[in-house]
Amino acid sequence: MDSKMRGTTTKRRRALVRSAGIAAAVVALLAGCSGNGVSDDDSNGSGSTGGSGSSASLPGNPIKIGVIGSLSGAQASSSVQVGTVAPAWADWVNANGGLNGHPVQVIVEDDGGDPAKAQAAEKKLVDDEQVVALVVGSDNLVTAFDTDALAKGVPVVSGTANSADWYTKPGMFPTGTDIGSGIVAQMAVAAQFGNATKFANLYCSEVAACASAVDPQKEAASSMGLDFTSLAVSSTATSYTAECLQLQQEGVDYAQLNFTTAAAAKFVQDCQAQNYNPTWGSSAQAIGPELLAVSDLTLFGPAFAFPSVSDAAPVATFTEAMDKYAKDDQWKEGAASFTWDGLEMLRKALATVGDDPKPADVLAALYTVKGDDLDGLLANKVTFTTGQPNAFGSQPCFFVIGIKDGKTVAPNGADPVCLGA
Repeated sequence: MDSKMRGTTTKRRRALVRSAGIAAAVVALLAGCSGNGVSDDDSNGSGSTGGSGSSASLPGNPIKIGVIGSLSGAQASSSVQVGTVAPAWADWVNANGGLNGHPVQVIVEDDGGDPAKAQAAEKKLVDDEQVVALVVGSDNLVTAFDTDALAKGVPVVSGTANSADWYTKPGMFPTGTDIGSGIVAQMAVAAQFGNATKFANLYCSEVAACASAVDPQKEAASSMGLDFTSLAVSSTATSYTAECLQLQQEGVDYAQLNFTTAAAAKFVQDCQAQNYNPTWGSSAQAIGPELLAVSDLTLFGPAFAFPSVSDAAPVATFTEAMDKYAKDDQWKEGAASFTWDGLEMLRKALATVGDDPKPADVLAALYTVKGDDLDGLLANKVTFTTGQPNAFGSQPCFFVIGIKDGKTVAPNGADPVCLGA
């Protein structure tokens, strides 16, 4: 990596901070404002399964795992990957001995971007299918159903973990960077990899809560020596020329695109038409075809799960499994890596599973996880403590992702960046 990408001074590196008080802002910023709007037709379907076709030779009783994601609806473009990754994971596991000799069956349900559908999906998986655990590949609607699952003793594993529930409710197991650290991570990446001097948070105007990130992010920017500004942006605007000129006049050299991916791509192109093309910021969940198609784009952002282009050994395992077992090519970025992480956490916990595991057994197994990053698959060494949620700020490390020359890149390779380090 060259010095420009490496970033800034030692002072800035050590000024990276953590804060639990910004959690609510992060929920809005990461969950409500980062997806790309698509129609309900853009779906991988609901009720799909994986694992049944490659498990005939395994002697143990089948283990059912439920997976929920937004395979249709407004957040589908950054969530639909769940429906590809989860069945492929099951086929890969069964082709490699299953879970301690047990065949695994993954049942994927679509929440449709609708709380009522999310609740119905959870009840089907927990009550009818009697899964031993839920992996929430994309957690846009986890608050609609997690109380019911937890009350029935079913552990809930992430996947994306943008909801505050992951950090306040025992029995929920977040695997990625915590949201209390996530908002700071945007500016940490801007300073260290984008060589930013003035950071702009361009946040979604459609969701009132998106604006709540501005004040805490402004405070964090000050501690890093970054100038800061912010601007509300409509995802349905026909032109962003005025906004681009304003940012240019204010001397913004790093603009964070915290709104829908399709609109973000148009925003960049409108700015380029005004000869304004700063370094741009986004996140792993938002990187998709629209941004990759924009020419002359340099972009960085935090990745709370591994980038698919990482050179870590377990990521190579992921890509090999997807190449062999995925039913389509929807397995890069978005919720893809998050889903794989959650499923792999279950595989690690259930390495010594008994003959007839129940949800209580899975819960107990997850609580044995201590200081584990799944051999570098996770950015944090995760510890789960019986009866306690993982707190805001407890998983402050993240990977770095970017776009350069129309391709997804991992500027820091397989090495995570940690706030406060």
